[in-house]
Amino acid sequence: MNDATQTPNDAESFRRAKRLFVIAAAGIVLGLAMSGSFDRTAGGVLLCASWVLGVIALHRLGRSGRDAEGAP
Repeated sequence: MNDATQTPNDAESFRRAKRLFVIAAAGIVLGLAMSGSFDRTAGGVLLCASWVLGVIALHRLGRSGRDAEGAP
């Protein structure tokens, strides 16, 4: 399915947004661990990038709609 035919309530876009959100959460954890243990600058960059990714993922998750996974 190409981007022109997808709808905002597409189940595939919901799954992609969830996956992106999990990646962002893992990046936040890694960024905190890195900045607290050995390299504060690289950890801070990873943390900031993960926060931005998390905001994008949350936006996409909200745009995918409530009924994308058959929520009640």
